[in-house]
Amino acid sequence: MSALAVLGGSPVTSNLLQKTSLKSHNDLARTYLLDAFDSGVWDDWPGVESMASAFQQEWADFNGSRFCALLTNGTHTLQVALETLDIGAFDEVIVPGLTWQATASAVCDVNAVPVIVDVDPETLCIDPKAVEAAITPKTRAIIPVHLYHRMADMDALLAIAKKHNLHIIEDTAHVHGSQWRGKSAGTIGTFGSFSFQRSKLMNAGEGGALLMQDEDLYWKVVSQRSCGREFKPGVKVHSGNYRMTSFQAAILRAQLVALRENAEVMDRTSRAFDRAIEAAPGVRPLFRSENLTRQCSYGFVFLYDQNAFDGLPATQFRKALSAELGVTFGTTYEPLNQSPVYYPHTKKRHQLSQEYMQAITPSRWQLPVAEALWRDRVVQALWSILGCPIEKAHLLTDAIGKIYEQRHALLENPK
Repeated sequence: MSALAVLGGSPVTSNLLQKTSLKSHNDLARTYLLDAFDSGVWDDWPGVESMASAFQQEWADFNGSRFCALLTNGTHTLQVALETLDIGAFDEVIVPGLTWQATASAVCDVNAVPVIVDVDPETLCIDPKAVEAAITPKTRAIIPVHLYHRMADMDALLAIAKKHNLHIIEDTAHVHGSQWRGKSAGTIGTFGSFSFQRSKLMNAGEGGALLMQDEDLYWKVVSQRSCGREFKPGVKVHSGNYRMTSFQAAILRAQLVALRENAEVMDRTSRAFDRAIEAAPGVRPLFRSENLTRQCSYGFVFLYDQNAFDGLPATQFRKALSAELGVTFGTTYEPLNQSPVYYPHTKKRHQLSQEYMQAITPSRWQLPVAEALWRDRVVQALWSILGCPIEKAHLLTDAIGKIYEQRHALLENPK
């Protein structure tokens, strides 16, 4: 066995993703973009045929949703969902401590209070027990985030929501195409919020979509994304402009064609990688519920045991694994209580009162599980790794085994 690549030896492979099994349809995207340009209809307007209206219907159909509304991005989808449910000043919304800041920022932007709770250490998703413990008379909704490589326990969360008469807004920015008990992510709660930001499985640079099953909610959303206009008699909500362009929708239409082909491939590769992790020393896969019937992931994640590697810090393990496979491995988002991009108390619009300022200060929350995962346990690669042909999954086992066998060499060379 050669020395570790990070110490100057030969890697297990120079590039795990030299060949991808995931499909893309860039030529189709170009065709749709030109069609959108030639049409002269470059926005999304109810009752007007456009590239946006076509994608909106196709996204609803793909997910088995009654209604879909396209919006500017995944932050605005969360905000509009909250305002559609009349959630606002001083209401409480429970969110997980391990997520991108937008999940909580959207709550602040409607002047509600994000109540930040810890996550399940085996899935990284919101812990239903922590949700139950955080409910107060002010609680109006729960925003579970289906994070990276798993979905939140929707059965447990639905039972809690029913018991306490709460809404569930699924943050599905990471799991386009995933399914729980055969139902698409984003169709299980009151709303499903999708992001099409550039790092996502489907991306148009920016963009978002809301799925919902209630027609009255749909028309409220449509009013809000179009400056509060009244498209259905008697239904209007004061708002701004949150419409997606037809050019974004054109790109997404082509990417949806690819996702239809890639969804099962990603799920199979995800399972193969989980098996590869099970076969390696000192690591283990995330728990996968039998209710998670299809997994399309924003990232592949597994858990690292520092003690099994005789105290080798996770930062060194991630660096060594990246060098062995030619793919970058990192960790999670920083937990919200110490996120460098979540500091709502600095924004004047949120200065409603001293009480409110204290309620939204991130450092007030204790998130020991999320912090330990971020610092010491999570190893994560972005979703493109799921294009790895299944027959190469064993290279993940081989690379981890190599690092394990030479862990002392790394401990002696911490730089």
